[in-house]
Amino acid sequence: MKRLTVFLLALLFTLAGCAPKTEAESHNASLSESTVTPALQNPAAVTDMSSGSDIDELPIEPTWTYPGSDNWQMTGQFGGTTKAMYRDGDRLYLGSGLHVLVLNVADPEAIEVMGTSPLLPQFVESISGDGLGHLFVSCGSGGMVILNVSNSSTPTISGYLDTMGYTENAISYGQYVILADGPQGVQIADVSDVQNPTVVSEAYSLAYVYDIAIKDTTVYAAGGGSGLFTIDLSDPKKPVEAGMIQLNGCQYDAEIVNERLYLAGAWGGVSAFDIGEPLSPKLVNNTETTGWAMALENADDDLLVLDGADGAMLYDLSSSYPELLSTFTLFGFVGSGAMEGNTVFLLDEEFGLVSVDYSDKSAPELLCRWMPLTEARRLTVNGTTAYVAGGLSGMHVIDLSDVGNPQEAFWYNTDGGYVNTVLVSGNKAYASIHLDTRNPLVIFDISNPLQPKELGRVLNDEAVYGSAFRSFALGDEAAYIAGERTALTVDIRDSTHPEMTSRIDLASESNSGVTQNDLFVTGSRLQIYDVSDPQNLKLISSLDNNSSGEAVAFLDDTTVLCSGEPGIWIVDISDSRNPKKIGEFTMSGSPMGITMDGTTAYISALGNGIYIVDFSDINNPVLIETIHTLGDANSCYLNGNQLIVADSIAGMTIYERVSSASNADVATTGTKGYALTLLTGEDRQTTPYTPPDEMTTPNTAHEYVITTAADSGDGSLRNALEHLQPNTTITFDTTVFSPKKPATIALESALPEIENDYLTLDASNAGVILDGSHLSEGNGLTVRASHCTVMGLQIVNFPGNGIQGDGNWNQFGGSRAIGAGLIGQGNLASGNGICGIVTGGWYTKVLGNLVGTDITGTQAYPNYDGIFVTDWGFYVTVGSTNPDERNIASGNNSINMDSWGDHTRIIGNIIGLDITGTKVVKYDSESNLTLENTAKNTIVGGTTLEERNIISGAQSGVTFSDTTSYQNAVIGNYIGTDISGTKAVANRSGGGIWACSHHRIGGNAEGEGNLISGNENAGTGLSGYGCSDNFILGNRIGVDAKGNSLPNGTGIDVNTGQRHGTIGGYTPAEGNLVVGGSISMRITGRGIKGCYIAGNSMINPGNLMVYLEDGASDCFIQNNTFGENNSNAVRVDYGTGNIIRANTFSGEKPWDLILLLEDGNTGLPAPIVTLAEAENISGTTCAFGRVEVYLFSKTGIVSLGFSLADENGEFRFSNNESLSGKQVTLLVTDRLNNTSAFTQPCTVS
Repeated sequence: MKRLTVFLLALLFTLAGCAPKTEAESHNASLSESTVTPALQNPAAVTDMSSGSDIDELPIEPTWTYPGSDNWQMTGQFGGTTKAMYRDGDRLYLGSGLHVLVLNVADPEAIEVMGTSPLLPQFVESISGDGLGHLFVSCGSGGMVILNVSNSSTPTISGYLDTMGYTENAISYGQYVILADGPQGVQIADVSDVQNPTVVSEAYSLAYVYDIAIKDTTVYAAGGGSGLFTIDLSDPKKPVEAGMIQLNGCQYDAEIVNERLYLAGAWGGVSAFDIGEPLSPKLVNNTETTGWAMALENADDDLLVLDGADGAMLYDLSSSYPELLSTFTLFGFVGSGAMEGNTVFLLDEEFGLVSVDYSDKSAPELLCRWMPLTEARRLTVNGTTAYVAGGLSGMHVIDLSDVGNPQEAFWYNTDGGYVNTVLVSGNKAYASIHLDTRNPLVIFDISNPLQPKELGRVLNDEAVYGSAFRSFALGDEAAYIAGERTALTVDIRDSTHPEMTSRIDLASESNSGVTQNDLFVTGSRLQIYDVSDPQNLKLISSLDNNSSGEAVAFLDDTTVLCSGEPGIWIVDISDSRNPKKIGEFTMSGSPMGITMDGTTAYISALGNGIYIVDFSDINNPVLIETIHTLGDANSCYLNGNQLIVADSIAGMTIYERVSSASNADVATTGTKGYALTLLTGEDRQTTPYTPPDEMTTPNTAHEYVITTAADSGDGSLRNALEHLQPNTTITFDTTVFSPKKPATIALESALPEIENDYLTLDASNAGVILDGSHLSEGNGLTVRASHCTVMGLQIVNFPGNGIQGDGNWNQFGGSRAIGAGLIGQGNLASGNGICGIVTGGWYTKVLGNLVGTDITGTQAYPNYDGIFVTDWGFYVTVGSTNPDERNIASGNNSINMDSWGDHTRIIGNIIGLDITGTKVVKYDSESNLTLENTAKNTIVGGTTLEERNIISGAQSGVTFSDTTSYQNAVIGNYIGTDISGTKAVANRSGGGIWACSHHRIGGNAEGEGNLISGNENAGTGLSGYGCSDNFILGNRIGVDAKGNSLPNGTGIDVNTGQRHGTIGGYTPAEGNLVVGGSISMRITGRGIKGCYIAGNSMINPGNLMVYLEDGASDCFIQNNTFGENNSNAVRVDYGTGNIIRANTFSGEKPWDLILLLEDGNTGLPAPIVTLAEAENISGTTCAFGRVEVYLFSKTGIVSLGFSLADENGEFRFSNNESLSGKQVTLLVTDRLNNTSAFTQPCTVS
């Protein structure tokens, strides 16, 4: 990212013999006007933005550029990341992708688009206004854009300020704008010349700031994981840092209501401060919300809290403590809102723009909603109409008749279904949908291309159950479905009644497909089907292509291209029963789609963009060029001289050949409006799920003693359950069921389901084995009642689940120390075909069980899965702080413990190891703990020793998964060690956050950090395209509980498209300690953008510490401490815009500490020192470069501060005291945020 204006920054450390500026002195210094460089040179009228005068300034010509190639330039964009809005009267300004949409919301049930801004430099993070016709649009790594919206139909760009940070928010303050600049803290810009805004000062420039609120001359900054920063702005050119208050959580938003300051602190809730003494705010209360408090809105002196996955919460502030008035939710993820009068507009990641009536504050009502095209999975073009498979955002129909002004004509709502593919044939369009959908294939009449009409649909009935309609290909009579682990044909001859006609269940995935010459070929794993009989699919061969991608296409009748490591395989299918790989094309990234133009392939490779490859010579495929894309390219469509890309982040982007595009220059004057498709009259739940009413124990109690191990008859367990009454206690005769020699009840059929409440089934003083070996189906026990307790049973060998519980307030297990039986009150649930224990409902407890082991807790006796909390589980507790009530969930084939529930607590368990917590039970268990599907607000572990889980000895430690899971936390656990934390009992990988957003590993409160050590590969990490805003905080990685080295293979691994991830922070509590490993932190892939790596301590004497690999870009590496090292502290390969500043290093060769390879950070040269005398260092470097000077000594390499080069690249740095006799080393960061390597040390004379 370019840096517009810069100055001397903080000196963080004071060394003997050197007295540089203090942090406060350095941060509070104003930026020298003589070194200010305007963002844009444009001879336009000067406007005082505080004067209220006419704002007929001339629009400026943007200087930013977009990814592309020499021959292809981006000329249009539609949809994409949508997370920001701002309301001003009847206008609602919505940030959608690279645009701001101007919406007329005078009638909140008939919203119209009035106009669209020109393309902006990056995705919109937030929007604010001055009330005078200007918007201040924060564009993350694209800085701040000033829009003139005095003409709503034609917004224009008036000014642009590119900062060194990641601009999260901007607030007007007289002739200034105060910016929350992410990793650059608070920046103050003078915008009196609107065309040429300039930064004049800064504060807390090493902290991460998300938002600001201003009262008179005091700025309150929401400082992420650090807390609240207070700044005295009496002189905007010389701000004074007044103090920091550390808070739990991540402070995202700040709002002043009724003379109180409120902060939205994510998992830390909402904090309220008395600001009667503006520079000394006092915490008066903290409201713990049920979700993550992401944003706040002043709601006529009430407070609207946007609580992430828990919806919008309205609080009454009239009393001393906020009182909850109502909660509105659609069960997605609400991150922002705008309220004026009785109408609230919400932005929900799953449900889009939502209009809500708050006339009755206690019972808000849904008015309507519209789902923007937030992502694009695949697309097809028919004439000038694009049909876009928009994933969770449904199917969108886009009018491309004016390619510079794409307009949405139609939106098809799938209500939770994920649209994967849209194909067009004749006057019909076909859409495949998977995940939560009732209609996996829908057929439309497109006689009117812009207004499809539904003709028919395939129902998600028993015939198609278990398949996921990922993709498909069209034949004359049938659609051929790549259904993940199934392949199907659907008869489409009658478009109003399409029917599945054949199905093949598969052992491996098929996620894409193409058809030609009576063959249907699927990607992921290459599989070839005979479709000569269109209604009778036949699998004839397969080829293990070992690929993370899913691309497949015909090159000709006998040759197929498909994804295969290390890129694209060329496969001969002339003998379709014996496909053979005959060549390959090597490339980076995961090939997700292939579009053919003759023998030229356009290969979409997510963050690596689009490879254009000539396959005319299959023995020597040639890369023509690579188009770098804005986000993550899933697929593309070649439409003459246009290449239209479906992008996970950017929605739909349009590229044109530079040589043929008359309008190749991106439009700067904005685009006109169009009508929206609104969904009204929905009958859906908009209030949170609530627990059932408390129950009353029946007055009459019943007892039943089991006296026989027979399957049935008097005295049998079956007989007791067949005649069960409420409030019954069932025990076992110990003369038959000896606690030392258990008796087996060998069931001939499944037991009756338990439907009477208040049952206690107690075998804790006996020895009882329920054996389902003779059953072909069924569970051991099925509990569909509430207030039931099951204790002391051994439940084994059932085809279904050992225990399945669907009621409320149930308890499965108890203390293994209570009772004469071998496992006391705990149950053994092992050897079952599905899960050991499955539970849903409210407030259930799962305690003291052995799940997946034998009775000794030391040998594997696997279920398929161990303990499973369903998506209808609320406030379920698995485990206990009592060691005798911890569960041993180990030895299972797939997942030892799995949660889809809401507010699940997982505490004190041993997961993956034996009952002693020292030995592996079954290393090839796929995962120890998985939080997936709809898992929300799960807390794994805690801040005390008793809450700690031991999670070791499987293929993966902890896995977060799925885009519909949010707000889960893993804190205070041991991952990869034994119970003592001193010996490695490795997971293959410690796990991490995959394909989902808004989660955390560790935290900034005492005791929240995990010990993650001894794992074979990565200790932990972030992975998955299209994901953002995940945290790794305060962990000890690669050390044992005593602080000794116990390395992982790699400390932290971030890959495949994570954006805006946070690893560490400004305060010591946020930073991670990372010791050893082949690499301390590995940040891999071109999809990686905007990661914040700060405040961490890394000790890795013989190996690389931070490796920015394969194009990772726009990352911020600052304020870290790099220990003694014989290799590189930071290495950058290919990627650009990675800023490395204010870190502390150790080593004798500073010139080796930062290594730039393969044009990493553009290979920016280090500065050249021409004079080093007393306190002065001067020399030459790139124009306007920020030169950072470090003191080099045997005790460390420490930053002294920065100086700004002029337009000729000349710089002069002055230290507070003489540096004579000392050595210094320098690096530089250019205006695009590329940082160089260090210079050779220079002795100051």
